[in-house]
Amino acid sequence: MPLALAALAALRCAALRPLVVAAAAAAWTCFCADARLDERLPLPALGTDFELTGTVASFPSAAPEQITFAFDVAEPRPEGVPPRVRLTWYDAPSEVRPGAALAVTARLRPPRGARNPGGFDYEQWLFVNGYGATGYVRSGEVRGAASGIAARWLTFRAALAERIAAASDDVDGVALLTALAIGERFRFTEEHWADFRRTGTSHLVAVSGMHVALLGIVVFAVVRRASLRLPAPLASLDLELAATASVAATAYYAALTGFAVPAQRSLVMIAVALVAFASRRRLGAAQILAATLLAVLVFDPFAPLSASFWLSFVAVAVLLAFAAPRPLARPRVGRASRAARDVLELARLQWWIGLALLPLTAWHFREISLVGPIVNLVAIPFFNACLVPLAVLVSLGVSADALAAWTAPLVQAAAAVAGTTARALHSAAELRGAAFALPLPPWPTFAVAALGVAFAVCGAGLPGRRLAWLAIVPMWLPALRLPPIGSARAVVLDVGHGLAVLVETHGSRLLFDAGPTARSGFDSGAEIVVPALGAHGRRGLDRLVVSHADNDHAGGAAAVVAAFPRADVVQGPDVALPGRPCVRGEAWEWDGVRFSILHPGPDFAALGNDSSCVLKVEAGSSSLLVTGDIERRGESAVLGQPLAADVVVVPHHGSATSSSPAFVAAVAARYAIVSAAHANRWGFPRAEVRERWEGSGAAVLVTGDAGAITVELGPGGVAVSTERDARHRYWYGARFSW
Repeated sequence: MPLALAALAALRCAALRPLVVAAAAAAWTCFCADARLDERLPLPALGTDFELTGTVASFPSAAPEQITFAFDVAEPRPEGVPPRVRLTWYDAPSEVRPGAALAVTARLRPPRGARNPGGFDYEQWLFVNGYGATGYVRSGEVRGAASGIAARWLTFRAALAERIAAASDDVDGVALLTALAIGERFRFTEEHWADFRRTGTSHLVAVSGMHVALLGIVVFAVVRRASLRLPAPLASLDLELAATASVAATAYYAALTGFAVPAQRSLVMIAVALVAFASRRRLGAAQILAATLLAVLVFDPFAPLSASFWLSFVAVAVLLAFAAPRPLARPRVGRASRAARDVLELARLQWWIGLALLPLTAWHFREISLVGPIVNLVAIPFFNACLVPLAVLVSLGVSADALAAWTAPLVQAAAAVAGTTARALHSAAELRGAAFALPLPPWPTFAVAALGVAFAVCGAGLPGRRLAWLAIVPMWLPALRLPPIGSARAVVLDVGHGLAVLVETHGSRLLFDAGPTARSGFDSGAEIVVPALGAHGRRGLDRLVVSHADNDHAGGAAAVVAAFPRADVVQGPDVALPGRPCVRGEAWEWDGVRFSILHPGPDFAALGNDSSCVLKVEAGSSSLLVTGDIERRGESAVLGQPLAADVVVVPHHGSATSSSPAFVAAVAARYAIVSAAHANRWGFPRAEVRERWEGSGAAVLVTGDAGAITVELGPGGVAVSTERDARHRYWYGARFSW
């Protein structure tokens, strides 16, 4: 009702119309967000097995002995089960393909992800992509191909991907060609993505709006030229015929590539522009861009949560601003001069677009490619003039059964060109200093940079417009929040079932353990720990302590050592990394903060959990005790040491084999932090262990519930904060409290 009244008022007052549009957009977004959150699996159903039937709704991503895919649940759905879930199937049958019909028994849980400084927000990604639950298949069977237009179209696209793969044995080329031809990037490895990030070419390896627009322009020009040769009555409809053919071709190609946001944007822009052109009406580029933006937001109000949305629309807006019509009166020049001028104009546009996207790139990816401008100067024309037309021809050729055999040589040649391109990008990415890592900028810094870019782009004719580019300089100068001399900051990272604790003083940093690796290939060291080490702009790592050899503590250590090869490695007696052993009695001081190794002693014979390194950190009158995985025997051996601490990282993730009454009493902590996964299968921390610590007067916090936990130690005492509470987002559900 308030919106309806505002709309009526806006009809009489033009000044109110932007406010009404903004209010309507906010109301629509809130409505859609509320509906999507309501679809989530309820928390009481966590860990419940459900009998489900439905369709494989994505290209499965493969890992050793497992695949992961989107699964659209068929009606009638069990109570509480959302319409789309993300499933992992271990040792899955080979018949599980895109568009396949499945009947499975799946154990589900509500969407959940680790929350760490500088880390990927997995819950946001699940929310944006419409997943109401995650889980794994306990048993199931494939029931052939699913019915329905969407499933059959997905099956068709999967067949095209298989035809492309069958035509060439160039793995890199097939991966890149598949991404360009049908918009699916499931064949890319982590090495591929690292190469694209470091060379600034990620925008080229997906079907972008430029690719769709290129096809639309070519089809329009060809059909119009052909239409003008038709008899007079039909020739007069040249614009209508060309516009219809162009929209149909771009719609088919956008559908073939999965309707990604850039493809949606380009398709809508082409459709609006061609309808106006065919109807002999004049529309400005800004009006077309605004109509496209409105259409995309109505169709997908969560698109602004993805990086591609912002990069796509901002790049087009900057292109339109800098490619404004120039005066037609130009001196006559030769072909060579004209070609040189066009190359310089292209370089100029690319340079300004790259500068304009810097704040967004730093915000979303926290990495800037230093070789990107040079690489893109060659890559953009090459992709648009060679690879993209080849990919379009490949996609059209393999689409028709009658032409599939004839296009095999074309696919092989295109894959060879794509493979050579991928390897050239890898060589550029390997150059020293190819990319520069940036911390997540504070929002005021980002806002100033964004306003400066907007003024520089849109302020044509205004004094000082060029100087506005200087607003992006603070993005390279992060304000470091260092602990004062005599104080320390510890962050217990959220690494699931594992441990990683970062301890910082004013001038030094120590990492205690590095989290686990998984058989899926996920490496906590590379994906969680290293980004967290760079999250606030500090560089370098002085010491790595690996408590013992268990995977949940040492699995990510190799990635950390690779990222910080100069770090001093101190390790438990059963760890095989190059380093020296941790032995009771070793102590050192950094910036007025004392570090002490309390365990194991030189005569302690046991290996495994009980031989874990135990570290105590003392800053003024406050202290932290990090205990690794010691169990009863290790706890008994360490009882003679000065264990009293304000904060303790609970031994062995809160298992029943540790936290003996004598150990709990000796520590007498105010805060007991448990590094354990959310709703883990072992039930850590065990109820009796939680009760024991709480009975001693400690507040118990679990990283799986709270996200990363930050502890400030200093002469003024102890302060504790949690990542989920400090950076709460509405898709997390209820705010974490403790």
